[in-house]
Amino acid sequence: PRPEGPSPEDPPADPEDWSDELAEVDLQLRRLRWGREQEAIYLERVFGHPSRGRLVRYADLLSYRQALLQLEPGSDPAQARPPLRRPELLAQCDQLLGQLGWGAAQGREFLERHFSHTSRQQLSDQQLLHFNMLLEGVMIGEPPPPPPP
Repeated sequence: PRPEGPSPEDPPADPEDWSDELAEVDLQLRRLRWGREQEAIYLERVFGHPSRGRLVRYADLLSYRQALLQLEPGSDPAQARPPLRRPELLAQCDQLLGQLGWGAAQGREFLERHFSHTSRQQLSDQQLLHFNMLLEGVMIGEPPPPPPP
């Protein structure tokens, strides 16, 4: 039987109230000097729909907020860098692990060695991207860098 409580691989539950995150998005849009039209251009390009109200996954809202934080005021929404998308990063990671022929134990050992975590869910999106880059390096025969002290 499965033990009670979430496993280390389960993502944390989404909060009920997203108002703080939405307020931060509004602040960032003002900082960028983007109106609704510019926001709609960016959302359509990155998420496939022009309305923030259609961001129904908390992870997408967080990715959107993080991407806005990294943009410079006056950035062109048609050219601005899209955010990292966690589901895509996890899918890429699964693919890389499969191509390497690594099982869960070998992947976890590599993760622990380089990030001191036992689950990919414990990594930030940026760390997950870095983990994927390390796996790609292993695939092409580059020795991975030593783990941080």
